[in-house]
Amino acid sequence: MRKFISPNDKNITWTGAISFDTTEDSVHPTRIQTKDRTLYDSGLVYWADMSAGMTLSFQTTSCDIEILADCPADEYLASDTISPVEGWGSGNYWGGAEAYADLYVDGIYADSQATSGTSSILFSELANEMKLVQIWLPHLASFTLRGINIEEGSEIAQVEPSTKPRWIAYGSSITQCIGSVRPSDGWTSIISRSLNLELVSMGYGGEAHLDPLLACTIRDEEADVITIDIGSVPQVRNTLNQRTFGPGLMAFIKIIREKHPTTPILVFSPIYFEDREDTVNNVGMTMKMMRTEIEKAIKAINDAGDSNTHYKNGLEIFKPEHVLLMPDFRHPTTEGYAVIAEGLKSEIKKLMI
Repeated sequence: MRKFISPNDKNITWTGAISFDTTEDSVHPTRIQTKDRTLYDSGLVYWADMSAGMTLSFQTTSCDIEILADCPADEYLASDTISPVEGWGSGNYWGGAEAYADLYVDGIYADSQATSGTSSILFSELANEMKLVQIWLPHLASFTLRGINIEEGSEIAQVEPSTKPRWIAYGSSITQCIGSVRPSDGWTSIISRSLNLELVSMGYGGEAHLDPLLACTIRDEEADVITIDIGSVPQVRNTLNQRTFGPGLMAFIKIIREKHPTTPILVFSPIYFEDREDTVNNVGMTMKMMRTEIEKAIKAINDAGDSNTHYKNGLEIFKPEHVLLMPDFRHPTTEGYAVIAEGLKSEIKKLMI
């Protein structure tokens, strides 16, 4: 026999969502404000509905946990238009394969289960004692919770209120970590666990164009540290040129500063892109030029009196020597995200002191 737990049960704790679409029998987390959904480009909404960086947590004595959810297989990512990339491995969803949910019990990795196209995610044979259950939701698929089944006679309880510093990570597919096999393997997930931070991933594949509404969202959210991964998408997608990119970045940061006047902000420029470093795009920008413009913009902000906005050169994070960890020339592998985590962990840690 199973005991059904409502998706709106007070014992379920969510992290990583900006807002929720909630009904009596479902909870759908998203990474934009739902009230502004129609104001965003549809491409950004598509990526924001994926549950990157999100977790749901509770305590329970149940040995079996069944998550009832709508986990649709993404038609675009699983289609023939995206070919599997040699070097990523068979488990990577971006190669048309699979999405996963990762289970951590009392902070330790315990299991992963495939989620694409399913309505039930089962974690079984857990310890028969009260334990903290945290589930990292699929980072390349949307997720709608319909309820949780636990064993009849078992208990469920709320987790202790979080005292973790809250980290907002804005950026591109690099921040969404779309090349990692599992959701807890991305660099943001790795750092959040290592430094005991509560992650809010605002990484959107191919959609980091400095949308002003996203700056407003970050401004209005609680945050103890903010990172901005910027430059690669505007260069690849030809959206911001030498006249507009630097001013756009400075305005983005100024909007955030309206309610976060002293919150540490770390801006890092593009990591190494072998085929884009000296390639001039349709608006006259190379990846090297993007880094130059970012560094100039941050210096201007510092010179204007903002001493808590910091710059990190992406080539110091993911270097030319790591090129084999980016087999499609755009997205690192799981191993590549571990390199990025190592390159940024100490930088973020310094900001928290």
